[in-house]
Amino acid sequence: MIGSGHLVSGRYRLDKPIGSGGMATVWRARDEVTGQDVALKRMHARVQDDPDLIERFRREAEVVARLSHPAVVRLFDEGADEDGPYIVFELVEGTNLKALIRSRGALSPELAASITSQVARGLEVAHRSGVVHRDIKSHNVLVADDGTAKLTDFGIARLLDGDQGGLTRTGTVLGTSDYLAPEQARGLRVDGRTDVYSLGIVVYECLTGQLPFPADTPMGVAQRQVRDPMPDPRDVQPGIPPHLASVVLRACEKDPAARFGSALEMSDALLDVPVDATGVMPVIAATESDDVTGALAVTPESVVPLDDGDTQSRPVVPPAAPPSTPAVEPAAHVAEDEPPRHPDAEVFVAQSSGRRRVWPGAVAALLIVALAGVGAFIVWRGSGSDAGNVVTQAASSASQPTAPPTDVMGAMGPLQLASVKDVDPGGEGREMSGEVPLAYDGNEETAWRTERYVTADFGGVDKAGVGLEFTLQQPSVATRMNLITKGTGGTFEVLAGPPATDARVVGEGTFGNGRQSVDLTPGAASGIYTLWITSLPPNILGSGYRAYVAEASFDGTVPQG
Repeated sequence: MIGSGHLVSGRYRLDKPIGSGGMATVWRARDEVTGQDVALKRMHARVQDDPDLIERFRREAEVVARLSHPAVVRLFDEGADEDGPYIVFELVEGTNLKALIRSRGALSPELAASITSQVARGLEVAHRSGVVHRDIKSHNVLVADDGTAKLTDFGIARLLDGDQGGLTRTGTVLGTSDYLAPEQARGLRVDGRTDVYSLGIVVYECLTGQLPFPADTPMGVAQRQVRDPMPDPRDVQPGIPPHLASVVLRACEKDPAARFGSALEMSDALLDVPVDATGVMPVIAATESDDVTGALAVTPESVVPLDDGDTQSRPVVPPAAPPSTPAVEPAAHVAEDEPPRHPDAEVFVAQSSGRRRVWPGAVAALLIVALAGVGAFIVWRGSGSDAGNVVTQAASSASQPTAPPTDVMGAMGPLQLASVKDVDPGGEGREMSGEVPLAYDGNEETAWRTERYVTADFGGVDKAGVGLEFTLQQPSVATRMNLITKGTGGTFEVLAGPPATDARVVGEGTFGNGRQSVDLTPGAASGIYTLWITSLPPNILGSGYRAYVAEASFDGTVPQG
């Protein structure tokens, strides 16, 4: 009989079970090769003769192996031995979101937005990889002690680019009724908007402490998902910010076409500064309690840390997150804690017993930053994976000098920008898009920021960097980049052209707190220059790492002719 001390495939020594469902048991284990603690999911012997369940178990490893994102639990290994198949995941120290809500009731709007926006970004990566999760629920969100959220349990995920082996054919209903999208409840085809609906239910649950469609049976719940309009969470909690209520109502539209077009769009609506505020997604003004240091204005963080002294755990399923308050970083590796209550619950959490101190202050739901001295802006939200938001200046500002007059073309002078966009080719394709204008608005007290990361190397995610791509009015030879940054540390390069493996590096430097000029190596004229951040400085407004660029401009020459 398998028990503590058992060695799996001669490598993983089992410690103790931390969750069990109808299909598998998850163990805390030690990798004898690396010395790392892991979560090992072992399929029950009693179901190993069911070919559909074997296929589902195998498919889970295949799905997670496709995904690399701080908000998605990582796959370390998979295999089989004399006791059957197993999957090895990262271990998350924390609890699951369902357990957190059970212990605390409704979460603060800041914490609810932080956790669910992280999950939405993880979902965006999954959807772009051709994966629909189909079982988004609070049980399947692991929340680490530092407030980092991770999506887990891809056991019934659907791959959109291949045969489903009959496991997900039209007419088959898989999922959890409390979070089931109408099309899913009706056995129709699903796509990324199906997950968006389910995540909207999770946001509602976080904000109100309850589910929107109670009924006596799962079938009754599913029928209400199809038939009943989504209730406004403010009917339960009147103090919920209007923009978060709007996120819930839009995400949970019965018609998929009326929902957010992507999980990333939903994440932006939860946390980012809206660049195209409408009646559906109103902009909420900043307040005195917003996370602001000195005169530096910032928008909400992508993560909120655990509150002081609450480490309620529940062995299985995904970990839950902390109470309200501060903001933290967006990605870190964690281990779960709470024995499973849901049959096919995935990763498990090892609850931490200590009390963790959190950063004081709460993150504003949405922060409007005045664009001082900026004229009219035309905003285009790109649809491509790396498009980001391109902000084209329609009127000059204090920070954007006009192009040199015709009679001095060829002489050294300020170079005029045509547009600026954020670039994150190794991540979700965008990096705080709504704040891009703050990097050249003429106001040194506002700044574009990267997302917040757990480590200087972007949380260990496989990405070379992030940054800002500047398109000039016409190809020019830039000889100097002028920067005003906040914080000290981290490194960057200046590229002639967009980020690419063969990009020409014309300058490099480190972030300093204040003004600096970086001399650039002259070369062929280029219409694009990129500030490419290769490592991050310590965050000036809390824990983690992130870069702040308050102002950026270029000097150089425009070739005559």
